[in-house]
Amino acid sequence: MSAINKQVVIWALDELASRAEQERLWLSDGSSGEVSSLTEAICGVFDDGGVSRALDSNSLPDEFAMRFRALSNYLDKIPEDVHPREQIDHPAMEDVVKVSQELKEMLSNHE
Repeated sequence: MSAINKQVVIWALDELASRAEQERLWLSDGSSGEVSSLTEAICGVFDDGGVSRALDSNSLPDEFAMRFRALSNYLDKIPEDVHPREQIDHPAMEDVVKVSQELKEMLSNHE
């Protein structure tokens, strides 16, 4: 699947697929040297990873396109201008975690 940067997408999905990673990175004060945000994770998947471009050009297999679109819809429900704790605790985050885990597995098993 050359339409996307698989490594970058999986890295960003790791964050979206794990509440523990979200808490570790999004609530970090930076003293560990690692910090991130919901916005950065979204950009990692859709912009840096090339998923938006691949969706726009219909260059992803249907099973992937359907799940990435579902992920985007769930992410749209979570406000980006609130405290990270509110994002992590948002009801839509459960769906984000689930779909992100599915996508990670699908990408890992796809050549």
